[in-house]
Amino acid sequence: MEIGQVIKKIRTNKNITQQSLANAIGMTRPYIARIESGKNSISSDKLTEILEYCNVSYNEFFYIKNDYKKSSKMNDYNDVIKLYYEKNLEEISKIKNEAEKKYEENADIFLRHLYILCHCMENDLDVNKINKEYIKEMADYLLSIDDWCYHELVVLNNFLFLFPPSTAFLMSKNLLKYADKYKELNSDTKVLSYLLFNLLELSIKNNEFESAKMLLNATKTYTSKKTEFFELSLSLFYEGMINIIDDSIIEGIEKCNKSLNIFETLGNEYFYTKLKEDLDNLLKKKLATNKK
Repeated sequence: MEIGQVIKKIRTNKNITQQSLANAIGMTRPYIARIESGKNSISSDKLTEILEYCNVSYNEFFYIKNDYKKSSKMNDYNDVIKLYYEKNLEEISKIKNEAEKKYEENADIFLRHLYILCHCMENDLDVNKINKEYIKEMADYLLSIDDWCYHELVVLNNFLFLFPPSTAFLMSKNLLKYADKYKELNSDTKVLSYLLFNLLELSIKNNEFESAKMLLNATKTYTSKKTEFFELSLSLFYEGMINIIDDSIIEGIEKCNKSLNIFETLGNEYFYTKLKEDLDNLLKKKLATNKK
């Protein structure tokens, strides 16, 4: 759907006349008509004014423009991940070849990242099989961007466990800056939460406890809404892990067990098993340290 068509659709759905819209943003009615018919272009400033007057966000605008579908680009990432878990390597190979071909035509960096993701999936996410130059390329890209957007979050989420821990921790600065600036942007909640928790797990496993505490604070700030039950339960678990690290062992175990009981009650076997194993490993490590 073209921009003018979307503006017309929003305006008519809101029962706003062309004249009312023109008056609100300081334009003439004929000019609004020409924008809606595609005969005139519109500046980003005027588009912003129209959306604000119609009480429509940019996210909603682009969702309507894409025929009420999420960005097809982000869906491509999700499709590849789904195909990987379905072990459909043949289809992944097709997507990889198509991404390579399109990238050569228009140099869209998204297609390059999609190609590398497919390569990683084809090699079962095994760092010993994946082209190391590709991992370096992804790391260099993320470290070169001063101010991340949603695309960079998704890229980091897809490649996080392929990076050396030191590289992943270096990227956490940009991640926390994004979390602070965009914490009111609800559309990014899930991917940002998963990233923060993945980095928390990585920090604890690599004894980067100061990084873990910093990430936990960011996670608790970002997932403060009472409706984010899953995220709050995970935060409680990692808060308990940090307590154990800081020698408040009984308090920490109580928090971890409370979180584990929630996941067990909800029937989330994957998280229950994974987190229980992480807790057991930390307690073994703590016991071995205290014996020395």
